[in-house]
Amino acid sequence: MADALALEPQAAAAPGTYRQRGISSLQRLFRTHFPEFAARYDVDYARRLGRFRLQRITRAVERFLECGDYTQGVARIRCTNPDCRTEYFRPFSCKVFHLCPSCSQKRTLLFGEYMNEQLLLRLPHRQMVFTFPKVLRGFFRHHRTLYGEIARQLYAIIGTFYNAAAGCKVYSAAVIAYACAGEFARFNPHLHAIVLEGGFDPSGRFVHIPQLDLARLSQYFRASMVAFFFKRQLIDERLAHNMLQWDHIARAPVSLNKLLVEDHAATVLYHTAYNPYFRTNLKVFRATDFIAELLQHLPDPRLRWIRRYGLYSSRSRGTWPRKAHLMRLAPEGWRQYHAVQDVLRIGSVDEKYAETSVSSRESRSAWARLIAKVYEADPLICRHRGSPMRIMAVITEPQQVRKILLHLIKTGKAPPGLDPASLN
Repeated sequence: MADALALEPQAAAAPGTYRQRGISSLQRLFRTHFPEFAARYDVDYARRLGRFRLQRITRAVERFLECGDYTQGVARIRCTNPDCRTEYFRPFSCKVFHLCPSCSQKRTLLFGEYMNEQLLLRLPHRQMVFTFPKVLRGFFRHHRTLYGEIARQLYAIIGTFYNAAAGCKVYSAAVIAYACAGEFARFNPHLHAIVLEGGFDPSGRFVHIPQLDLARLSQYFRASMVAFFFKRQLIDERLAHNMLQWDHIARAPVSLNKLLVEDHAATVLYHTAYNPYFRTNLKVFRATDFIAELLQHLPDPRLRWIRRYGLYSSRSRGTWPRKAHLMRLAPEGWRQYHAVQDVLRIGSVDEKYAETSVSSRESRSAWARLIAKVYEADPLICRHRGSPMRIMAVITEPQQVRKILLHLIKTGKAPPGLDPASLN
């Protein structure tokens, strides 16, 4: 069975009205130009993207091109009002995160809900962004596990500042996510951190630390990063010394709304708000070059891009039921789930939710709610009668899918973006 129902309705849908999705401009770009990109990979792109990554990239692109493809399987959705027989068919999503804008947006929303309802204590938090100068960014491109080591070091740096401010050792928490996409899809690795504003002392009393000396924190982070790369012999002593004299560390997935694919010219126009770094709000790419810009952000399989530390780590959360001060401040969703659990349990908890996303079952059940949340249009409300709609069947058998699609074409109800030639 396919993983999940596809998320993205057509952009032309009127407010409050759900429309079936079609083929996105990014999918058209890949369908047309990816074969050329693959043929030129070894000569033009292997040095930047990795000499042995074409197979991994090809698998991800193939799955991405199946996102919203009606020929891969559909769900039949019908109005429950007996006087209204309105129905439509939904294709399935690919779940190729960091490549498919639709599925990435869905994952972001689900993880945001998970953090709010299951993870973050009901205490003040702050957001921080840590970036790296150009001279160091290339190391992240070729050493894709570096950010995990740096995230651990970053949490230790914040802990050092908290201990100094509190005058004792405090137990804090953080969620640190790695991102590598900057404006115009350029490679700009950086870390986003959601950090508890303080921590708990050994007696369980929360010490609020609302203010940090950000100038000193930045300087400490710079010195720690220079030492990190120098120790691993990635930079030499001269460069390390020069970087310590710099005043600042520079900081800098693709939006379909910013993307214009010109098929006749094999170019891509990417439009954004004015960017002072590039001194423009528009950049033109050759089609295969834009594909390369986008694919450089595709991670290796099973790499964790979001990490939890301190009280938010899986091991620490397993001890929450034994600590009254944490149970009192735990998010409501987590407390409801653990209310029936044995409070004397020792060790880590078998989490109901995955660390960086949610289960496939919950992902499937959430698609309609997320569409309503983002596009203000509920796909399970009949647009003719306002009655609830429900999924009648999920069809994945190729012959049955083909039969349904041929019937829809014959009756003039073909889904948007369906190419009749694909059924031959």
